[in-house]
Formats: sequence, structure tokens, C-alpha cells
Amino acid sequence: MGIFDALTTSVAGLQSQAFALQNISGNIANSQTTGYKETNTSFEDMVSAAAATQVTATGVIASSVATNGVQGTIQSTSVSTDMAINGNGWFVVAQPTGQADNQPVFSGVDYYTRAGDFQMNASGYLVNGAGYYLMGIPIDPATGNPVGSSPQVLQFNNDFVPAQETTAIQYQANLPSTPSSGMLVAADYEANPLAGAPVAAQIAGTGATLLPDAVATGTGSIGGLTAGTTLSSLGINTGDQITVSDGTNTTTYTVPAGPPAPTVNDLITAINGGSANVHAALSSGGNLVLTGTTGIASITVGGTATADAAIGFGAGQNSFEPTNLLTQGAVAQGQTFVVTVTGGAPQTITFGTSGGQVSTLAQLQTAIQGLTGVTGTVDTANGDITLTANSPTATITIGGTATAAEFGIVNQTALPANQTVIANDVTTFTSQSIDGGSITAYDSEGNPVNVQFRWAETGTGSWQLFYQTNSSATGTQAAWQNVGTTFTFNSSGQLVPAITTVTVPNLTVNGDSLGDVQLNFGTNGLTQFAVSSGTAQVTQLQQNGYAAGQLQSVSVNTQNQIVGSFSNGQTIPLAEITLATFNGQNALQPVNGQAYAATTESGPPIFGSSGTIVGSSLEASNVDIATQFSQLIVAQQAYSANARVMQTADQMIQSLLQVIQ
Repeated sequence: MGIFDALTTSVAGLQSQAFALQNISGNIANSQTTGYKETNTSFEDMVSAAAATQVTATGVIASSVATNGVQGTIQSTSVSTDMAINGNGWFVVAQPTGQADNQPVFSGVDYYTRAGDFQMNASGYLVNGAGYYLMGIPIDPATGNPVGSSPQVLQFNNDFVPAQETTAIQYQANLPSTPSSGMLVAADYEANPLAGAPVAAQIAGTGATLLPDAVATGTGSIGGLTAGTTLSSLGINTGDQITVSDGTNTTTYTVPAGPPAPTVNDLITAINGGSANVHAALSSGGNLVLTGTTGIASITVGGTATADAAIGFGAGQNSFEPTNLLTQGAVAQGQTFVVTVTGGAPQTITFGTSGGQVSTLAQLQTAIQGLTGVTGTVDTANGDITLTANSPTATITIGGTATAAEFGIVNQTALPANQTVIANDVTTFTSQSIDGGSITAYDSEGNPVNVQFRWAETGTGSWQLFYQTNSSATGTQAAWQNVGTTFTFNSSGQLVPAITTVTVPNLTVNGDSLGDVQLNFGTNGLTQFAVSSGTAQVTQLQQNGYAAGQLQSVSVNTQNQIVGSFSNGQTIPLAEITLATFNGQNALQPVNGQAYAATTESGPPIFGSSGTIVGSSLEASNVDIATQFSQLIVAQQAYSANARVMQTADQMIQSLLQVIQ
């Protein structure tokens, strides 16, 4: 090591501090750049390869240190398409390489940025200030489901959302205990109780999820058996026992001594001839198959431990249950299903396994078909029960301890449907009923339909709901339609039984049909409490339909989605914004415009970041000016010190030259 080496070391020091100064200047220059990540400087010393006592510093190398994982401050803006990532993650973006037919052409290379100052351009792309196009996964506005799984460049160009027909109306109201209109008097109408021939009451179960009946079946794990296979060859000895139970009866087979040697066929014959309701047979693969012979028979195989295992029914695989109403938990032993039809006594179906009781869907279907006063069916594929009154004026009421909803039944009372108020009686009807509110619904083409409701008390605490079906009706034409359900309230103002939903079949207003519309009341959505006005107080009246609409603007919601605001007032998700993370995010390669490219050291992108997107916000640069200024002073002093070393070395060389002279 000599004077010239000191000069070389000082030059390396000057270069390193100049490198640091360059990083500092870049940080300060970008202190107001959206999403910018500051670059710090790391210094690494170089030493001579010598003995420990002779090691000297021979230079320094400076390198950049990224701060990609350090988040900048999130600042609110007034631009709805501005986005900031709170937490981990990077926007996936693309940069066009050219234009074709006035549309950008992309190379397929993805970039990543935290600069979320996106705005929609004339072609419907979201582009940030550096010219990068936002990528994500489009959402089908009709279904709400993502389209694909890989991010693509997003474009929203005058999108239309099709009309959605009204299928459900959310309705909540309090009915007065003493209505100002008094009660509806059936005798005041041209037909009794209301004009128009009633259609038979019907309770139709929908949406039941019961499994079809299936007998218990168990297949042994031992294959290759034949009828002539001897039991001794399976390790089953004389005196061993094999038991088969159906839950009530048990068949026991004790292996005899022979001769002849007992075989698998002997075992099968014993099981089939025993008291248990179980049938035995061999499968094509030589496995012993046990099948219950009734819908309630379970199968349990036991006996000598080695014996049942030898035929494939060892511990853990020796018990099998049928599929029926009891094993599914739809009903419990002794629960009842009671059907009452106007003019008849209650008819009770009792669930259970005793004689005359019902445990399977097939048995339930037989019992339902045997009821009087109604025609009933059971969908044996899912359990839906449908009951239709045989008389057009009869009412059906469901009771009992079983849960009717297990069979798709929501409304447990059904009145004759299609009872109408004709135009000649509208004045009387209006005076004997109260306003139930109105709402604009939409048909399948998006045409608005004004649905008006009225409530009429037909007995103390007993109400019926009507909707206007023809506002221009005259004479005997139907003007108001009864929805066909009686709403009965107890002395505490609670609905008994509870009715959470009613389906209005083929709801038609002024000739415009909406099809079947579900009125959803929710839990305690209808009450009857005293009110001073004596009129209905409607607290909720909403519907799920809308007209077709054109995209007006886009914004960002809290679910990392881009949502569109349409001319029909709907706000609908249009795309999921894909966020990427990296195992080595500080090894990303910076490119122009606050963007980065993946490298071998960073690893590939991992989609599904835990970060959340904040709309109408931007992430500021993470540069701290005060810190940069302090680093600037240090770099300046270090640079000057290295220059002084060079000056001193130069003086020493001059002194050496003078000695030589």
C-alpha cells in the first residue's frame, strides 16, 4: 500500500459519494411524484488480501438500496378514479408499444406501479400520469362474477347494462290496530266476498334441499370373494360369529364346524334368511354388499373382531345409514305436520319409525295424497310439498311441530287466489281499506310499472293485501287484485304465524306482466301497533329491478373493484383491480414513470395481495426531505474529505520528488 494506492482509494470515495449524491438528488427531485419510492445508498468497503496485520482499505463501492416496501402518505383527492394502495401490493399495468386502428397495442409485458393517478381516456382505458394502462379482471354486470382469472387491460367504453326485471320487493310496514277506514264488508261488493271467481288456495313449497330416499348400503373392502370361498380361507374359524343388525332386529351367524366347510354362500343365505331387514349379495368384483330392505333400516356389522374384518367390515367401516327424513334431520321422531282445510278437521301426519308413521319422502307422498279437501304432491327429489284446495273458496292452514320450511313451505296459510275488486266497487273498496304505499317496478324490457298496494282488515287483527291491477278498469273489470294470503296479528301486534315472504303469481299492472314477484317482509317486517293516524306506516319499500342504463362514470369501491354509475341510477361492479406482490419486491427493476419490472431476484408476481385500495386518494412519495438534506450534508463532507486525501497525497508525492532532486 502506498501513496498512489491512497489516491486510488480517494478516487473511489469520490465516485461513491457522487453516486450517493445522484440518488439524493433523484429523491429530492421526486419528492412530490405520486407513488415514488426513494432510493438510498449503501457503501461496501474493499480491502487488500494480506495477512491480518497488513490488511488495508483499498476502496469503496456504492450501490442503490430500494425502499419499495415503505408506504407513502395516502392523500385524499377529488378525482373518483384516483387510487392508493393501503398496505402491500402493486397495480398491474401495461404500456402500449404502438397504435393500430386508433387502439393501443400491447407487448404482453406486465409492469407494476404504486402510482394510482388513473383517469379514463377517450377510448375508455384507465391511464395514469406516466402513461401506464390499468389491468384487472372484468366482472360480468349481469351475474356479478369475474370473467377469467388473469389480469387484462381494462376498457370501459359507453357500456350498457341490460334491464333487470323486478322479481322481489322488500316490504315492511306497521298496520294500525284501529284503521281509520274500518273493516272491509264483504256484503258491500257485487260478489261475495269479493268480485271475481276465486282460484283455489295453494301452498307451494319451493327451494327445499332434502336428499331423495335411499336405503342403507354397505360394501365390504375385501374383493375377489366367490360363493364357494371357504370362510376358513379368510381366517374365520369355527365358532366365530358375524352379526348384522337393522337397528331393531339382529341376525347372528355362528360358523359351524362342518363338513362341508362353511362358505361365503352359507353366510349370505343366513343373512338373507335372518330377522334383520338386510339383504346380502356379491358384487361383480367379489365384494360382499349389504343393502337395507326398508327405508328406515340401518346396517351394523359386528361379531367376532377378526371375522367381520375378514369379510371387509372391520371397525370404522361397519355402520351404514339410509337416507330418509329422520337421518337428514328434516324431522324428528314424533313431530307432526298438520293440514287444516276450511270446513274440515285437522289432519295430522306423524313422523317416526313406528307403525303408521312417516319416515321417508315416498311415505310422505302417500300420506299427503291421502289427505281430504286438498290435492297434494311431494317432490321426492328435493322434498317440496304442494297443496291445492279442492274447493275454490277453501283456506289451507299448515301447523304441527315439524318445520314446514324443510319442505319449502314459507307461508303456512293460503287463501283462494285471484279474488278481485271490480271497477264498480272501487269507491267502496277505497273507503274500506288503507293505502299501503306504491313503488315503481320494471318489466323484462325495463319499462316502468307503478305497483300500488292497499290493506283491508277483514276481521279483528286479520288483514288482506291488494295491488292495483288495472287503473283504467270500468264496470265489472278487475281493478284490484288480492295477493291471496291472510295476515293475522295477535294482541301484541305480532304476525301469527310468522310470514316472511309471499309470492304474487303473475303480477300484472295495466296489462304489463312482471311474472311471479316475491314480497319479502323479513323477520317482524309486518306489525300491528296502535298509531294515531289509523293508517299504514310503510317503513321499507324497495325492489330489485331497473331499466337499461348507459355508463356515466366509474369510481373505486372498498372491495378493490371498479364500479360504474349508470344512467338508470344503478352502481354496478365492472372489474376487480388485480394487486400483485413479490417475495423480493426490493429487487424489482425500476423503469421510467414510477413503474417496475419483475426480475429473477424479485420472483414472479403473486396475485391476491392483502392490501386494500382507497378510492379518490393517491399515495405520496415516501421521500423525507429533512432526511435527504441531512444525507446531502454528509455526502458533501465525505466528498470534501476524499478530495483532501487526494490533496495530501499529492503533497506527499511532491515532497518525495524534491528529495530525489
